[in-house]
Amino acid sequence: MKLEDIISRVEDLPTPDPVVNKIISTASDPEASAKDLANVVKLDPSLASRILRLVNSAYYGLPRKITLINEAVMILGFRTVRNMALSVFTYDSILSRKHRKHLDYFQLWKHFVGVAVGSELLAQMTGYPNKEELFIAGLLHDMGKIALDYVFPEVFEAAVKLTSSLKISFCKAEEKLQIPEHAAVGMKLLQSWNLPEVIFLTCGGHHSPEDFSESLYSDVISMVHIADFLINLLKYGDSFSYEKPVVEPFALNTLGIRPKFLVRYSERLKEKLSTVQDFLNIGQEAVK
Repeated sequence: MKLEDIISRVEDLPTPDPVVNKIISTASDPEASAKDLANVVKLDPSLASRILRLVNSAYYGLPRKITLINEAVMILGFRTVRNMALSVFTYDSILSRKHRKHLDYFQLWKHFVGVAVGSELLAQMTGYPNKEELFIAGLLHDMGKIALDYVFPEVFEAAVKLTSSLKISFCKAEEKLQIPEHAAVGMKLLQSWNLPEVIFLTCGGHHSPEDFSESLYSDVISMVHIADFLINLLKYGDSFSYEKPVVEPFALNTLGIRPKFLVRYSERLKEKLSTVQDFLNIGQEAVK
């Protein structure tokens, strides 16, 4: 099986609906106003309701309840609202697979959220200016696994069974089964969604940051790699990878991170993860 075999079946792959696509493009348009973005979100009342639920979650800790999408855009910004829309879409993409009851897709979604939160927190702690990009890069880092499951579910299932029985990483299972790396699949998928380059390149490099050492985004790729490592170490959710996680020295050196920092980061991440319940359960609309 080749990468092209998966990408060629694009009609089977998860793709943002027209409203989410419009949110992505509007959020990237320097000429767009807050009203423009709010009007796009309102085109899908269910999506708008779920976004408001996230806006008012403990994760953002706003001092008062926000009831209008216009307010949400003004207070949290374009990128954060875009991230919320993509979070809802990603949740639906993953949990639509839950009919395959022997695989726990909620735990995979939990892993996605954990890496998103960990990436954004690491951006804050290292002074990276665009923490919102880190959130969505972390959230979407493993979308290649979802793409593989959509197109070749029996192959995905075989890979998961192999990781479990041999206690190996998902990457090693891919090697043994001679299937495309999920990171490469995910990178192609996110590129087709017209997301910023930093997001799809991070997806492609999150397991091998040193391979992207010449990239403008090597620091972002390194942050998502470290967040992924720590979330796996904490056993927060399930990435369907059962080998002891290892962090690449290149990623630590790129960011100038030392062991004491990792300990402090780990403690803060545990605190932050206690605030994400609404992200974990965005399958229901906000209660009006």
